[in-house]
Amino acid sequence: MGDDMKRLLFSAGKGGVGKTTLCRNLAAAAAYGGLRVVTADLDPQATLTIWSRRRPKTVPAIPHFKVAWSEADALLDDGELEGFDALFIDTPPSIETQPAAFQALLGRADLVVVPTRATFDDAESVAPFLKHLREEQRPAVAVLNFVKPRVNVNAVKSFLLDAGELCPVEVADRTDYARAGAKGLGLVDVPGHAGLDEMQAVWSYVRGKVWGRELPKRQIAGKEKKRVPAA
Repeated sequence: MGDDMKRLLFSAGKGGVGKTTLCRNLAAAAAYGGLRVVTADLDPQATLTIWSRRRPKTVPAIPHFKVAWSEADALLDDGELEGFDALFIDTPPSIETQPAAFQALLGRADLVVVPTRATFDDAESVAPFLKHLREEQRPAVAVLNFVKPRVNVNAVKSFLLDAGELCPVEVADRTDYARAGAKGLGLVDVPGHAGLDEMQAVWSYVRGKVWGRELPKRQIAGKEKKRVPAA
């Protein structure tokens, strides 16, 4: 495996599953790990774009692009994104409105991350998408998001595992994800927060799916960025 930039596509085919929250937190985790990260926002709601604009200078910078569907092919051009290790792409819920552009992104994605809430309603909504990705032999993983404490989600996990691969780390239902997001932060930016270890664990799993044991040479040679209390 070489040092080519990797594309991580965040999509679920429905809204309200925490897709943007997961995208920005994992992007921040990757930046702390020493990767040169860039994000792209295809969602007209532009939540990721707004978060990027609010990101403080006291935390690792993450370059960002707001991209219209009509310009999505720019995200397939390695020359336009030279110097980055990873591109995190946030997609809108209504991916069916742009089938050709979305299929092109799927074809170049090194991993499709499919967030879902830990309910049967949500799992049933994303399961067909997961099955489609598996049938098309696209690398994909589902992530349980907004998991409430003391709620048994084993049945939902078994259901999702029938459709595709599932990240073994669950993301808890924390209001601090929204509070941090309003300041341009992820919980990985907050030293000592329980959400930091949680998201780092998800990132460790995702990173392994994309790079395996061989990380980009820039990351191996560099040092992990230190966290400082964010204002």
